Amino acid sequence: MTFLLSDQIQVCRSDLNHPTVSGNKLYKLQPHIKAAIEQGCKTIVSFGGAYSNHLHALAWACKQQKLNSVGIVRGELHATLTPTLNDCQNWGMTLQAMQRKAYREIQEQLAVSGSAPEQLKKHIPSICDAAYVITEGGSDPRSIESLRCAYKAILEQPQYSGITHIMCATGTGATVAGLRLAAPAHVQVIGVQAVAEGQATLARIQHWLPNESLANLTIMAGHLGGFAKINGPLLEFIKQFEQDHNIPLDPVYNGKVMFKLSQLMQERFFTARDRVLVIHTGGLQGKRGFDKPNAISHPQ
Repeated sequence: MTFLLSDQIQVCRSDLNHPTVSGNKLYKLQPHIKAAIEQGCKTIVSFGGAYSNHLHALAWACKQQKLNSVGIVRGELHATLTPTLNDCQNWGMTLQAMQRKAYREIQEQLAVSGSAPEQLKKHIPSICDAAYVITEGGSDPRSIESLRCAYKAILEQPQYSGITHIMCATGTGATVAGLRLAAPAHVQVIGVQAVAEGQATLARIQHWLPNESLANLTIMAGHLGGFAKINGPLLEFIKQFEQDHNIPLDPVYNGKVMFKLSQLMQERFFTARDRVLVIHTGGLQGKRGFDKPNAISHPQ
């Protein structure tokens, strides 16, 4: 579904592509679920924070496919689970906390080797040898290819024939990588960072796509100080945006993209001839973590 904000800006509502596993998570998980089934794995293990869109989508998808799921949660598990983790548990996911230092080390090892490191096997020895392990966010070349196929089909629709720029939130960078592969070479793809990691996003994408030119890929900071960090102006912007356009935004990813777009428009970053497509990546379930008065960030 496409929403026209103006003659210059369109929004691709990928948040509407599925009632539960919406947006880019649908595209990223499909090849992993398929591979796990083909390999005969009955359990999928993956990683995320207390409000993880990835774990939320994975728990639901595994339930639908009658697979077991294990979520390794960064940090502590509190007695009262977040709405996200409560959903995961209700859908059958086994939750296990991991100290942040060990969590980071395992993610680094997974990124290099692509297989379950020994440290993870020690942490969950009873299941890891027979499990299919997905890195945090489900981001790897397999998911990027799935994203490329999905967005190529979207971008081939007639209403996008004049697009000059595509904007999208980026965490690990996999979705933006898929968009870069799917988009025509002349289209400028802009990833708005939800994570304060500087050039690391671009370096990771180049690692995944070593033979691809990233000349028309730009990574811009939009994190407002760090992952899940928010402030008053952002919340006011989201409130007004939702009233004006009837499009829900979360403050972690899509709200920051629209906020950054508004700043770029004010700075006259785009010319009058440019046509901008914003990809709404879903993940609105995580918005529930900001429903408390005076909330300024998720407790990641």
